[in-house]
Amino acid sequence: MAVNMTLYYQLVGKSDYRSAVEFALYTRQLLFPEIYHGQIPKDLQNFEQHYVYDPLGCFITVKDQNRIIGTIAYRAYDHRFDLNLPLNTVEVVKLFVLPEYRRNGIATMLCKMLFSHAKNHAITSLYLHTHPFLPAAEEFWTLQGFEVIQREWTDTYDTIHMSKSL
Repeated sequence: MAVNMTLYYQLVGKSDYRSAVEFALYTRQLLFPEIYHGQIPKDLQNFEQHYVYDPLGCFITVKDQNRIIGTIAYRAYDHRFDLNLPLNTVEVVKLFVLPEYRRNGIATMLCKMLFSHAKNHAITSLYLHTHPFLPAAEEFWTLQGFEVIQREWTDTYDTIHMSKSL
């Protein structure tokens, strides 16, 4: 990969979200091929509602030329896990950088932009969960200032719950 690549980071708005949805579905299929057989999650079915119009929503893409190569987002946390998090907590979701672009600081830059956007919108509590089978995920999120709040071992996916205060 060329060292002098120019990447464009941008907040996704109501006019340009279709390619972001397509990319998110593609990455979901890569990460979880055995459970998502073409079903589209609610947040992607109703993208604008979750990420454009909701004050607790945000979706950022990074492009090389006109091609999305990475994303990160947050949305209002629905408190589906009993973790005793503050009411206005947002859930960090959809962090993905294409394999050929990794190890270039792109995910870290996406996080910095997301955290900055959250702070500017008076958001003080972030939550995410990850899984042990995702290489280096827990380590990466720890480097971004997240702390493990609970580990869950289940039949389907072992889950690591993490949070961060801004």
